[in-house]
Amino acid sequence: MKERMEYLIGLDIGTSSVKGVLIAADGSSRRTGRQEFVYDRSESGHVEIPAERYIAACFALLRQLAEQLPAGARLAGISAASASGNLLLLGADGTPCTPIFNWQDRRTEDEVDRVLPGLDLEAYRRSTGWRFDRKTFPLAALCRYAVREPELLAACSMVCMSTEYLYWRLTGKWGIGPSAGTPFYLIDQTSRTYRADILSALGIPTGKLPPILPTGSVLGAVTADAAAMTGIPAGTPVVIGTFDHPSAARGVGVVREGQLLLSCGTSWVGLYPINERARCLDAGMLADPFLSESGGPWAGMVSLASVSGKLEWYVRRFVADEGDIYGTLVSLAAQGDPGAGGLAVDPTKEPDEERIRSFPKPQVARAVMEGTVRLLAERLHAVAASGVRAEEAVMVGGPSERPLWARLIAEQTGLKVRVMHGAFAGAVGAAMLAGIAAGIWDGCEDAFASLKEQE
Repeated sequence: MKERMEYLIGLDIGTSSVKGVLIAADGSSRRTGRQEFVYDRSESGHVEIPAERYIAACFALLRQLAEQLPAGARLAGISAASASGNLLLLGADGTPCTPIFNWQDRRTEDEVDRVLPGLDLEAYRRSTGWRFDRKTFPLAALCRYAVREPELLAACSMVCMSTEYLYWRLTGKWGIGPSAGTPFYLIDQTSRTYRADILSALGIPTGKLPPILPTGSVLGAVTADAAAMTGIPAGTPVVIGTFDHPSAARGVGVVREGQLLLSCGTSWVGLYPINERARCLDAGMLADPFLSESGGPWAGMVSLASVSGKLEWYVRRFVADEGDIYGTLVSLAAQGDPGAGGLAVDPTKEPDEERIRSFPKPQVARAVMEGTVRLLAERLHAVAASGVRAEEAVMVGGPSERPLWARLIAEQTGLKVRVMHGAFAGAVGAAMLAGIAAGIWDGCEDAFASLKEQE
């Protein structure tokens, strides 16, 4: 009797959208989908989304993928990679009492200094793994609540991020992984425990936070209610995932020192597997637990935060403002000269508009692309100067689907650049974690070998 084919779902919950992949365990079949997030924004710094709008997008994608599960096939598990860093508070009845505050929300003023006076930012970076700017991410928003609406913070039943809320809506269980939990800014990475001093200052007991669970562990199973809303079979295991870039690294086989992932989305990130956590921090990089829970390397990351938004502004202002603006950008840039005829652009800075408009559009497009890549190359050269080096890179994310980006990166960095999985690398990595938890593969390299054959 022929065994049923096993399938897996991996989600990649990014800043602007949620992407997903339904993949056969032998790699023979793959279906993808995407749903956009629609945020409410204001000039005062609000970047938020109602929790139900967020869940509706995630559930719509799950239903889209579930409808493509072949008849007779078994869905062996679901996991999610996520950019996260998005805060949500639940009321006493378990329903959201705030919107989800995106990590880019900047309405916090001096509240961090008032709640956490004398906070040693360098010591805190070495504890949590990430540099904290006092303005963004959940810790800043929690300090804002502690000052402006302490009664709401005291009355809430759960303090979580958006990914953990999705897991809870699917399974009825709470849990957070050390990797996905890093942008919470509340977890000490080495002890894998919540920072009791910070929670005390905020007045938040640990019982109001999701329990910290191992990456790749089964949190629970899809409930009957969630099955009715998503089309996912009830009882399907839901597995604790990771931050999005470490998931993409798993998905493309970047798991050893000397390798480099270039993940280009809302932010452009270089991820290096590094055996010792201290080397990540000493090099000024963001640290992620990555494979350290199973004795493997940590990950050090450098980032061009939110660079895609700055790039889009330049493209719309100087290159194209309708249709496929990035396709137009690349098409025009391919007609431009290397060096863009002497035009240099830094997309993170105010433009010299008169000078830019004095050049033909192909040169402007070329300068915009080369200027973005130059910023990335500068970050990578600084990492190399600290002693962390790579000979080749694997590029993922939307820009990787347009070959000129990879070619420009190779030219400016001297790296050999390969492209794999495009915008869905994080989702593939999440599906791998689900498959490992289901016993389909022994580990990341086994999973990668199985799926790579179909590339």
